[in-house]
Amino acid sequence: MAGTALFSTSDLGSGFRLHLRRTRAFKTITARLVLHAALDARSAARALVPRVLARGTRRLPSLRDLQIELDRLYGASLHGEASRVGERQLVQFQADWIKDELAGAPLRTQMGALLAEHLRDPATDPDGGLRAAEIAQERKNQADEAAAVFDDKARYARHRLLEVMCRGEPFARPAIGREEEIRALRTQDVRGAYLDLLACAPADLFVVGDLSPKEAREFAKGLGFDRRLRTATPRPTTTRKAPARVRTVVERQKVGQAKLAMGFRTPVRLGSPLYPALALMNALFGGTPVGKLFKQVREQASLCYAIHSTTERSKGLVVVQAGIDALNHARARDLILAQLEDLGRGRVAPEEQRLARRVLLSAVRGMRDSPGAMIDFALERSIHGLPADLDGLLRDLRRVTLEDVARAARSVKLDTVYLLRDGRSPR
Repeated sequence: MAGTALFSTSDLGSGFRLHLRRTRAFKTITARLVLHAALDARSAARALVPRVLARGTRRLPSLRDLQIELDRLYGASLHGEASRVGERQLVQFQADWIKDELAGAPLRTQMGALLAEHLRDPATDPDGGLRAAEIAQERKNQADEAAAVFDDKARYARHRLLEVMCRGEPFARPAIGREEEIRALRTQDVRGAYLDLLACAPADLFVVGDLSPKEAREFAKGLGFDRRLRTATPRPTTTRKAPARVRTVVERQKVGQAKLAMGFRTPVRLGSPLYPALALMNALFGGTPVGKLFKQVREQASLCYAIHSTTERSKGLVVVQAGIDALNHARARDLILAQLEDLGRGRVAPEEQRLARRVLLSAVRGMRDSPGAMIDFALERSIHGLPADLDGLLRDLRRVTLEDVARAARSVKLDTVYLLRDGRSPR
């Protein structure tokens, strides 16, 4: 028996869809516009667009002017960012405001007009293009953000693992671009990316709150994305098998604690029949505090300071990260692999399975308490052509058997081992 989708979806034409979650559970309305593009060489320029647009509009030409207007609208908020799902870049703009009946004012209409102004009537130079000075400042900020990954060694280890593991694949590229790509951007690159996003990027508008379908549709149509002539849908995310021989990369820097990152590949992705089993397998492996990695590698063997595993659902990857003493890296690696092998053989105690499933189910149920979490859930599934059916996911997770978990674990194959350890820094 099918569950109920969180959102009702309407096709507004020209590659523009409206997804409405009508609910009185929140005092606010959340509207998130998502523009879709490929993760490619132009990603850095597209990622800069929401940063530049946030600097003001023609009517409100500065950050201060824009903030004063938002304060006037009872503390509403408006922000944008670039992210990714698999090998798709997502340029997102989100507006949040108090619903009209509480504010005693037509905020829906005013916020719809402000979001449209933010997108389509930005502050410009005399030649009509996005302001060069603002592009230069935000280019520096974005490049500095990309460079900052070097200073967070856990993030850096994951970043380098995926660069090595996915070399030649779009997934190796960060959502905001690489530092050198960002610093090389020209003013015309960002202006062109902005115009292309408006002209032909497939668009989704997610709305959560107490709006009727008619009100949500009016809000969506005011953004103008239903009147475009063409759209260009990004290609699906690519997948690869793990290589016949595991790749091992060791880098040396001035670090007090070594970082071990291990990348695995699996054909099981979001939408695969075995996906719920992979989700529970990861919870049992290292995705929760009750997982085997925490209990066996950290607590019992004392081989690491911290350890966890995550999945990249759209790409078919599992990543294990650990902070370790560099002298223990081989033992830690072997014990991590032993836990995966145990899962593949079905060596899971009933209590382990019960606790991991309970943590996972609680996390899924908790999505209903957050507009952002519900939108994230629905967005990821819409990219894969799947309904945003939380009840269905909960049901599937409850039905996963130990043999399903073992099958999922056996599909996970080691691809790359990355170790960042003490030594002379390259910088």
